[in-house]
Amino acid sequence: MSHFSLKSLSFYGIAIGSVAVLFNLVSAYGEKNLKAPPAIAGRYLIPTKNVPGCKNPQGVVLTLNQSGIYLNGFLSPADRQTQSAEIAEEKPSLEGKFEQKKLNLLGVVGQSKLCKELDNKAPSTQFVKITGEIEGEKLKGQMRLSSTPKPIEFTAKREAPVKRQETH
Repeated sequence: MSHFSLKSLSFYGIAIGSVAVLFNLVSAYGEKNLKAPPAIAGRYLIPTKNVPGCKNPQGVVLTLNQSGIYLNGFLSPADRQTQSAEIAEEKPSLEGKFEQKKLNLLGVVGQSKLCKELDNKAPSTQFVKITGEIEGEKLKGQMRLSSTPKPIEFTAKREAPVKRQETH
């Protein structure tokens, strides 16, 4: 008795053909419609002049980490000498998303992360909301602090990544 009948061969041929057609359709759809967001991770210097509770504000550095559309990051004073040593130990205090060139971050940040020298009237923490739009290497947006009635408008450029020195 033959194991290969015309019915079983036609069934398997149609099944394999259908899978191949479906695979091609799904692949074509994915290539056309599913695109990864651009990479925006890095450090952005945000100039700040009017942060309540700060003496001589020099600005803050927003350090972003990215996984697809999801973002996390942290703020730190714009003091380059302390930046490199603290970055490795810093835990993200801001979380958000990046969709269609628009960035939204929310979180609670210690006042010491917003400025190097604190005023006596400075709150210990601030609720921070950063919204903006990425245009090439620039982030144009606003930062809202819980202690200020008006948002801080800014334009920040992504800094070039710092190369690590290898030790032998």
